[in-house]
Amino acid sequence: MKIFRGKGMTLIEIMVATFVFTVALGALLGAITGTLSIIETAREQTTAVFDLRNMMERIKATAFSNTVSFFPNNVTDGPVNSYPAMLGGYTLSNEHITISYTNVNSNPLEITAALTWRDRYNRLHTASMSTFKTR
Repeated sequence: MKIFRGKGMTLIEIMVATFVFTVALGALLGAITGTLSIIETAREQTTAVFDLRNMMERIKATAFSNTVSFFPNNVTDGPVNSYPAMLGGYTLSNEHITISYTNVNSNPLEITAALTWRDRYNRLHTASMSTFKTR
């Protein structure tokens, strides 16, 4: 007759090990998901800054006398949606650019470009840039 001397693992030990592994795996998956979300937000912010810089370069390349007419004050997406066409289309979800001036008759002209977009969770994000333009 053989006597069992407890050389194997008990059911409780296996259940505890499974629980610890499951908790660790859940924490790891949560960290990966959070990291992917941060990467996506950073990508969107980089795209927004690129679009704003592109718009500011276009404004700077425009003659001073045409600036206010080509880029009207507080008009979102330009006259008849011309800003998306200038930038080759918007790549962010629900992206809009608005150009504004502190005083359209001043010299130097202070110009602010504001961009808004929504992420995949429908959260609103904004970015803006300012510059001065003289005659």
